[in-house]
Amino acid sequence: MPTASRSPEPAGTRPVPVARIPLESPFQEPGTAVTLLHPRGPVRRIVLVLPVEKHNGTKYGSALEEISRLPATLRDGTLFAAPTFSASPWLVNHSSRADQQQEDHFTQVVVPTVLATLGGEQPRPPVHLLGYSKGGFAALNLIARHPGVFTAASVWDPSLLSDRPPHPQLIELAGDGARLDEYDVRSNLRRHAGPLRGARRIALGGIGTLEADWTAGRQLLQRLDIPHRAYRDAPAEHRWSAAWLGPAMRHLLALESRLHSGPDAREG
Repeated sequence: MPTASRSPEPAGTRPVPVARIPLESPFQEPGTAVTLLHPRGPVRRIVLVLPVEKHNGTKYGSALEEISRLPATLRDGTLFAAPTFSASPWLVNHSSRADQQQEDHFTQVVVPTVLATLGGEQPRPPVHLLGYSKGGFAALNLIARHPGVFTAASVWDPSLLSDRPPHPQLIELAGDGARLDEYDVRSNLRRHAGPLRGARRIALGGIGTLEADWTAGRQLLQRLDIPHRAYRDAPAEHRWSAAWLGPAMRHLLALESRLHSGPDAREG
């Protein structure tokens, strides 16, 4: 099992326990890791924060730094985990390259590594997904394809929910047309709608730069009768920002609370 190393905390921010775990993954080029932002008390949930850049890119800000700025009520009990990938993280498995199997890296290496940090704690806390842009695309694909692994997904300004050509990065990472079709998020929501109809597990947030994708995503979820929360009251720049992370976490916690308390209304 990889060992954790303490990372220095940025000056001027509230001290938070941070640990970086190097990963040895057969599904990625060398050098990947997962960084953990621990709660002060017991872990009640895990939130996997999906990146938008390869390696430790910060062109669009730092997810964990922005999360650390959120009110304590939105962080208490949550173990945030931010993994890295050796190529642009659309979380797809390349059709032929063994070192570009992003979905397998995430589900077979990252998730078990994060869970292992809890030791033998029982029962296992819920594992949620949080992301925007390509990370939002990936989160919706993951909860559709792995509904038994992930409990809820909170996305803001997600990509490729409208009828427009795939991003060139995604085409390259898929490797061929058949694999690209396999990761069409709209097709996956249609194909795997059944397991998502039993409870409200998706929060779909805007408003960023991808308004057409938000609208198309909302309409698709409605047509498929997939219960969800939809909101457009979180205007922010298309980057990591507490301005949208706060609402995204509030809606994620509300989803979790409803799941624990029983059935709820089918959309919001």
